[in-house]
Amino acid sequence: MDDLQFRRAIYADPNNQDADTVAAQKEDPSKKQFAQEISKLDERIKQALHVPVPDDLCNKLILRQTLASHQVHKRKNRVHLALAASVAIVGGLMLNFLQFSSAYSNLGDYALAHVYHEQGSITNNASSQVTLTSLNKKMAAFDGNFSESLGKLLFADYCRFDGMKSLHLVYQGKTSPVTVFVVPKNEQLSFSNAFNDKQYFGSSIEFNHSNIIVVADKNESLGQWQQNISETVSWSI
Repeated sequence: MDDLQFRRAIYADPNNQDADTVAAQKEDPSKKQFAQEISKLDERIKQALHVPVPDDLCNKLILRQTLASHQVHKRKNRVHLALAASVAIVGGLMLNFLQFSSAYSNLGDYALAHVYHEQGSITNNASSQVTLTSLNKKMAAFDGNFSESLGKLLFADYCRFDGMKSLHLVYQGKTSPVTVFVVPKNEQLSFSNAFNDKQYFGSSIEFNHSNIIVVADKNESLGQWQQNISETVSWSI
């Protein structure tokens, strides 16, 4: 596991116990130190978030609100302050809504955007390889299993696909990496059987509880990838 893959895995889960991640720490003391530092940082953040709420907080808030209301009635300029505060709150809510609302309406568009975002992080001739056992440990989170490898698996880790916990796989292709997403079904993104742009072609396979999406360049046979996936994947539910 190279340094980039290791750091991505630790950032995604500071307590990652995947076989490849554990092996990388044993082989490289610097990786082990990095994992320990991130784990400690994650623990400090968790502790910082556990702020005790004072027993009389409710009474204090009510008193503060009463005093503020009284001052508004006494001084006219308080009205302008209240209006400004209201605009700020509405603006914050709108910003939050826009930030977390999906900019994509279907699986294909989101998959392409995801691939472009990660483009260049993993090369087609990378020496790293993920074992079938490690892959199926992650597939267990989706109640799935691959009976055999689809090819040389360069990368396998969880990712956020439109906010959903999904599995991001990168295989060695004929000329460039082939990306495979295992994504839980979600009503917000409509199903895309086939999609493409100037650089990539993609297709989706629909299963009972998950969709598997393949994105590759024009030199790959998506039909063959679909067939291989359908013949090797199985689901426990």
